[in-house]
Amino acid sequence: MQNKTGMVWNRLKANWYKKGLAGSGASDAILSVILPRSSRIGSFLDVGAGCGALAIPLARAGKEVTAVEPSAQMAEILKGDDEKEGLGIKCINSTWEEVSENDIVKGHDAIICANVPGLLKDNEAFLRRADALAEKAVFLITGADPHADKFFYKELFPLIYGRDFTARGDYLKTYAMLHSIGIFANIEIVEYNFDQPFDDIEEAVEFWKEYMGLVTEEHDAKLRDFLKGKLKKTKDGLLAEFYKKSAVIWWNK
Repeated sequence: MQNKTGMVWNRLKANWYKKGLAGSGASDAILSVILPRSSRIGSFLDVGAGCGALAIPLARAGKEVTAVEPSAQMAEILKGDDEKEGLGIKCINSTWEEVSENDIVKGHDAIICANVPGLLKDNEAFLRRADALAEKAVFLITGADPHADKFFYKELFPLIYGRDFTARGDYLKTYAMLHSIGIFANIEIVEYNFDQPFDDIEEAVEFWKEYMGLVTEEHDAKLRDFLKGKLKKTKDGLLAEFYKKSAVIWWNK
């Protein structure tokens, strides 16, 4: 399913993301900024909630959570985990554009949006709407290192595509847009591991083919040889180790 971020979350990608999230420090790192500032916040609207990286722990912390997620696959994982724990998260499988004016997104103390480029990087309308809707605070989370080597792309793009990987924008674009509309937010940078586990090398090859849009077997041998030199062997299979930085941008109302 194609959502407004440009990411296609099919079943494979959703399950891989869930596996990576389970062993990562992302949720704890981000919540180490949010929760200490949430004593007066009882309810969160999580926009682009994914499989619940923040919605689940926020609900565990006793917060009321409404989660908006456009991917049916991600929403299904979130709903399943919520039901297992009985957390009472209200999950809406919809794009933000479809619900942004509905009553269901109104009346929350805080709005949180993490790693949704289509909403955070070049969307002044979303930033204004989030500020208007939130009654007490807004928390935005986005990448803090435009030169980070996502999925070894700095080496793989020349190897597979014959061209360099283009550095991505980071939190500064979001912050500058907020500043231009009169919102002078706080920023905290958090760092964490977000490693990706695999059962074997063939699963790893399929992972990179999926993310790089490779539909034939033309590059399988190159990928396999490259990944054999990159992945760490574990008792459960293989691990791709990734280190990330994110910016938590927040302001009170």
